[in-house]
Amino acid sequence: MGCALLVGCAVGPDYHRPTVTAPESWRTQPAETNSLAGLAWWNYYHDPVLTNLITIALTNNLDLRIAVARIAEAAGNYQSQRSYLLPTVNGSGDYTRGAVGNAPPFNEYALLGSLSYEVDVWGRIRRLTEAAQAQYLAAESTRNTVQISLIASVASTYFNLRGLDRQLEIARDTYNSSTNVLALTKIKYNEQADGHGYGIVSEMDVRQAETQVYNASSTIASVEQAIALAENSLRYLLGLNPGPIPRGQPLTGQWQPDAIPAGLPSDLLLRRPDIQAAEELLIAANANIGAARAAYFPTISLTALLGVQSVQLNDLFSLGTSRIWSFSPQITAPIFNAGRISAGVAIAKAQKDEAVASYQQAIQNAFQEVDNALASITDLRAQLVADEGYVHAEQRLFELSELRYNEGISSYFDLLDAQRYLFSAQLNAVQTRANLLVAVTQLYQALGGGWTNQ
Repeated sequence: MGCALLVGCAVGPDYHRPTVTAPESWRTQPAETNSLAGLAWWNYYHDPVLTNLITIALTNNLDLRIAVARIAEAAGNYQSQRSYLLPTVNGSGDYTRGAVGNAPPFNEYALLGSLSYEVDVWGRIRRLTEAAQAQYLAAESTRNTVQISLIASVASTYFNLRGLDRQLEIARDTYNSSTNVLALTKIKYNEQADGHGYGIVSEMDVRQAETQVYNASSTIASVEQAIALAENSLRYLLGLNPGPIPRGQPLTGQWQPDAIPAGLPSDLLLRRPDIQAAEELLIAANANIGAARAAYFPTISLTALLGVQSVQLNDLFSLGTSRIWSFSPQITAPIFNAGRISAGVAIAKAQKDEAVASYQQAIQNAFQEVDNALASITDLRAQLVADEGYVHAEQRLFELSELRYNEGISSYFDLLDAQRYLFSAQLNAVQTRANLLVAVTQLYQALGGGWTNQ
């Protein structure tokens, strides 16, 4: 009973979670218990090609492999530290052959077992074990954070890639249309060998038509470059060398939920693994204070030796064999260390203060990310409605301008402006749709979705 009491205390503060003030609801949504994060990622993304790409990334991505290796490292450190709570037992054997004077040679055999144990009176070893366990759990949570980020990065890059694909289609259609208009304009200009035109349009019309062709051609080259870079970025996330990426659903066919349930803000404390990792590191820092304070107190070590020895190997375990044993407790107390222990305690306290701030910062960042994503989704949905309406209006305006130009009612400049504005409106609408899909993905990530096996 006395021994249990002796090792039952542990110096240093016990961990208490810091008080966190969470908003009652998000700015753009009332409080609700359901959350988009409740969907597993393979049920969240409905494009089979995208889900296959995510699966490949979760297998091959090097950042994720590094995070998994760090879990194994932390687990090994925890297991090693925990072993100090138990005695260490070693065994050894010894053989000696010798002689004294003219006496015949003799053999001596010995088998020894030793036990060493530090009595954890002040809880130093328990605090270090507590810290190692927390660091192991933090490594697991960090791995989950990497997985969430990886899934979101693959999805966002894929959506941007599909947006670029659609922009390339628009640019090529515009190039073909502009090339046809340029050819027709040159016919109307009726350029002769002397370089002058004698048709019904001026050279200015021809040059204006050329600018639209060059503009579309430049856009094609720019988008093709962006596609190559996006494909390479995506393959890097997949852990693959540069190359092409398969395509699935077009941009307009990508799923997004009609309603965006974000859940309660306080749920982020339990769901987001980066917050969990920050708290585990805080637990570890708190435990290290106790380990540092324990250095003020004496260290009690127990050493025991038990063995047998005999002049004959086959008599080593007989009743007549000589027995060897010893028991040696040792107490070591700090007397003078020039402030080294107090400095260690001060360092541990400062590290805890840093961990508290990091924990609070992780929570504030989580609230901000969710609120930003919700605001972006609301605004981008409204923007997409306006952009697509703008495209429809510009499409009709272009059709009317083309009709009026062919009938000789309006000038070629009106037709060229209408075509230019339509081209720009189409590209902008595609970009807005891609941005919306990325924003929904960012919300899913910010809510902590994508790492649990719901």
